Amino acid sequence: MNFLLIFLFPLFQTEQSGLLQVKVTNVQEHKGSIRMAVYNHEKSFPSESHSFRGGVLSLAPGIAHTLSCHNLPFGQYAIAVYQDLNNNGKMDKNGLGIPTEPYAFSNNVRVKWRSPRFGEAAFVFGQARQELVLSLKRWSEY
Repeated sequence: MNFLLIFLFPLFQTEQSGLLQVKVTNVQEHKGSIRMAVYNHEKSFPSESHSFRGGVLSLAPGIAHTLSCHNLPFGQYAIAVYQDLNNNGKMDKNGLGIPTEPYAFSNNVRVKWRSPRFGEAAFVFGQARQELVLSLKRWSEY
């Protein structure tokens, strides 16, 4: 009998991953692409090269600005997105290190003179399907 219970146990477990959809709003120019990085640890945030998952969406008029993470394990995450206007694969900055391309973070964290902390941008992902809405802004708008 114990063998049968152990064998059937996985059938009764709840879902442990889901679909996260990130809708990006306030896209002012339909050129370049939107780049997203998903982080699952504060030590890696917000370095794009150390993200847990990522995605790129080419921009064109009339398309939805939504990026999806399929089969994302339930847990705590933070997200950074930016519009790569010239498609060079990196966030462009001026000589002072100020971003020159629109960007946003989960929880729509508004910081200007520093990068946000993981805890400020962190959210709990724990549903089969969850949507976040992030609004792009230029540095001068923060």
